[in-house]
Amino acid sequence: MAVTELFDANCAVGMVSRPGPAGAFLNADELEAHQARFGIGKALVYHSLAVEEHPAAGNELLLQATESHGNLIPSWLALPHHTGEFPKPARFIEELRSAGVRAVRIFPDQQRFLTDDWVSGELFETLAGQVPLFWHIDRLDTPTARELHRVSTTHPDLQIVICDVDKMINRTITPLMREAPNIWLETGGYRTHRGIEYLSNAVGADRMVFGTKLPWQAVGPPHAELMYADIDDDARRAIGSSNLDRLLAMAAW
Repeated sequence: MAVTELFDANCAVGMVSRPGPAGAFLNADELEAHQARFGIGKALVYHSLAVEEHPAAGNELLLQATESHGNLIPSWLALPHHTGEFPKPARFIEELRSAGVRAVRIFPDQQRFLTDDWVSGELFETLAGQVPLFWHIDRLDTPTARELHRVSTTHPDLQIVICDVDKMINRTITPLMREAPNIWLETGGYRTHRGIEYLSNAVGADRMVFGTKLPWQAVGPPHAELMYADIDDDARRAIGSSNLDRLLAMAAW
């Protein structure tokens, strides 16, 4: 079961209102030290206040928190621009490029905005072909699945990583990933029995990325799901790190 260092696609630094089993990681050193116990050598990280307070505040704090930590790759949260509290998409892309940020996240369920075209379409169109979009969901229910299908087919150049999935998703995620080659799955919440090996056979291991959802959940379960899955070492390395490297390499800068 040889595997290179893992690359965590879904974790946050900063204080949170409800810390998970490992507590919260107030700074980058604390996060890196905890992840190292599980062989996680790199992480695509965001700031907790970008979720729990406001993306504009958390995005700025993230750059400060990850400065001089080359193994922590920053990812910014985005909001629709209509209320004037967030830059228009064209300006946001310029800010991403200037800061060297190569991944964007949205939390439409938690931050209460729609992903319909009349709300978020301009953002999706602007991000397409520029940076991957990590789409955090409460659960893969019928409306969410339909929106993911619609957005992925309307914007085929937009690489969408579904994050924070719930347990029983195979009957939906299988046809969704087969239908939309730009849909990826982050595995942190994927708790289906032998799910990683199932999806590796059903869809392929090339569009799954390992994640933990630190600090809101423990590393152990997603780590064990990957390390003990009945897949070959090449697939384990791909899910554990190289798929995320490849996805971030698709960014336009």
